[in-house]
Amino acid sequence: MKKITGILYCLALILSAAASSFAIPARASAAQTAVITVEVDGVAPVKDGNKNAAREEAKLDAYRNALEQAMGARVEGITEMENYAIVKDKVFSQTKGIVKNFDILSEKVDADGMLVITARCGVAETALDGVLGPAVLHAIGNPRILCIIDEVVKDARPHISATESEALRVFEKAGYLIIDPDQARALITVDPAAAFNDPSRVMDVARTTRADVVVLGKSYADSFYNDKKLGIPRFSVETTVQLKAVLTKTAYQITSQTVEARTQNEATMARSIGEGAAKFFAQATNAAANQIVHKIAYALVSGQEGGITGAVVNIKISNISFQQAQAIQEALGELAGKSGSVFERGYKDKTLEIDVNSEKTARDIASFLAGQGVEIEGYDSQTVTGSMAASSPKETPADGKSKTGGVL
Repeated sequence: MKKITGILYCLALILSAAASSFAIPARASAAQTAVITVEVDGVAPVKDGNKNAAREEAKLDAYRNALEQAMGARVEGITEMENYAIVKDKVFSQTKGIVKNFDILSEKVDADGMLVITARCGVAETALDGVLGPAVLHAIGNPRILCIIDEVVKDARPHISATESEALRVFEKAGYLIIDPDQARALITVDPAAAFNDPSRVMDVARTTRADVVVLGKSYADSFYNDKKLGIPRFSVETTVQLKAVLTKTAYQITSQTVEARTQNEATMARSIGEGAAKFFAQATNAAANQIVHKIAYALVSGQEGGITGAVVNIKISNISFQQAQAIQEALGELAGKSGSVFERGYKDKTLEIDVNSEKTARDIASFLAGQGVEIEGYDSQTVTGSMAASSPKETPADGKSKTGGVL
């Protein structure tokens, strides 16, 4: 009897320990699930006195409103983008798993026979992020990515870069169009290390390949311990990966991420430095690339990443007099508003170059300039080019006040 009791006691201890070991990760997982909490209304008509049917319809309306508010909270400026409807449709078609909590706070039927419910909703950031990324990419025209990585293992550069391979995999999975790095390399006249420290060195290559964003990377691996076990060499390896994303047309840095990965225990030791480097490069690159993959899309929409207060559009206008240039710059300042800014890059050979930092799209700005007497020659997501029409009356009068009226 004592033996059975002892066995049962030991079994209880084992089960208790197992339960404790499983409970800790469960709590950690729950803590890591970040949510955006919003309070919204849902409205639906009460038909033939059927409040239950109206309630279900009002819930769906509240779901949509919760998602829309959370999208605005997740990506500042996204609701002003030209193709916002496309993004909304994409997100609303994948509501499952995005709204984690839905608590009805109140319910009433108003004087017009509409059932109105007020609910507090928790929208999962990670789930929303996974939908918003591809949705935004599609809405802004599938931007192209050029990836240039400088990878060093101890003192050598591998023929095949594990960092570059993993970064490209993450960007392809997110839906970006990828510039073939091998073909791009044939055009690059500077080494990747120089490009990382001075992105302007590869901007011409990026423009030639029609890349919208250049992802520059630097990764390094070395061994911090090695020994032999049963005559087989084993290495402990530490790696560092840094990735940064740069807008091609303006050379603004959108974001930068640095991640380290290394051997943690004897079981993860490698048979060579190269083997360990490839493994930990992939881990660190995956973490870094997943941090910036959505920030690139959001920056192309609103410019909110990397300290840029609004989307930056580079403008070049040729055949423009100095007085006309002053008037155009003043008008663009009014267009940008108090939250935006206008930076004059230079005026030479009757050509004006300006960066406009605002919530307006390149198309908005092109339309505005056309109204100011500029013949638009072309535009894309980050640039507008044109020339001042010869017959344009847009000149700054003697009193110094511009007559270029109107803000878009």
